[in-house]
Amino acid sequence: MGKLPFVAGLFWKTLAVVVVLVVLTWFLIVRFGGYAMTAADYGGTTISTVLFSYLFHLWLMPGGPEHGPHE
Repeated sequence: MGKLPFVAGLFWKTLAVVVVLVVLTWFLIVRFGGYAMTAADYGGTTISTVLFSYLFHLWLMPGGPEHGPHE
């Protein structure tokens, strides 16, 4: 099995955007939806944010994930 495709600069930019969107979403849900955060929300949100950022980074990667960053 080959290495997982990864472009560090693109991933960090994607992660920053996703974190901002997640924080904004949680603020809106808690403020206007009346939801109370639980301990599981913090861990689950952290894991999901990183995974979603990686998947979104694959989608945005030049040449697509099947070609890798340098081909």
